[in-house]
Amino acid sequence: MTRIFDAWKKSDASPNASVPGHGVPVPTGRASEIARDSLPLLGALPIGEDVLREMSALRVTLESTLGDRSPRVAMFLGPQGGEGTSTIALQFAQVLARDVMLRPLLVDCHARRPAYTVDESRRCAIVSPAILSWASDEGSVVTANLFVVPVSDAHRAAGIIQPAALRETIDVNSPGFDWVVLDGPPVLEAPDAAALGAVADGAVLVIQVGHTRRPVLNRAADLLTKAGARVLGSVLNRRVLEIPEFIYRRI
Repeated sequence: MTRIFDAWKKSDASPNASVPGHGVPVPTGRASEIARDSLPLLGALPIGEDVLREMSALRVTLESTLGDRSPRVAMFLGPQGGEGTSTIALQFAQVLARDVMLRPLLVDCHARRPAYTVDESRRCAIVSPAILSWASDEGSVVTANLFVVPVSDAHRAAGIIQPAALRETIDVNSPGFDWVVLDGPPVLEAPDAAALGAVADGAVLVIQVGHTRRPVLNRAADLLTKAGARVLGSVLNRRVLEIPEFIYRRI
């Protein structure tokens, strides 16, 4: 079971233009080269009570940090591959989608190894089998209230996404959404990762227990900061409880 620990750094809020509008998202203007516009998501991860509690706490922290801007744009990135970034981003977006007052949009920024593909016949985005490998009997169910912007064929072939293209994708697809969750590539492996992190209102580093050493984490945070990204803090993925959880709750 995924467990979350958030260690947030204090940072000043930066101004961000709000995007008005609510209701069903309708793409406007010319479509960005990065995306095929927003599509309903086919497939989901199971959300147990622990995940729901931790992701809800993460939402409260991000809302407090990012303020009342609309949409809030948050990117999840791992220092390196295998941290579980796409899992955390999807779970967070699913928990947001449970709130009927919110419309979250999930944007795949993995040009080299996309986390989502497009089912042309059903016009849906499909979750990668790698993300669903431990997941679920929900893989054939459309996730209510959650839309995804997959990576375009052009960027998949190039293996890189330019920051300007990501900004355009957000501008084109975000009207009508309250949150834009960016599923970012590994900072130390993808040449575009740090620059893409600067496009978001804030970046959250995902770290898997027993997988990432502190110098690697520090290096990733440093690269993001130098690129102009606002590093909000980190999420510890797959934390193992050494004693029963009910005891932790009393400590």
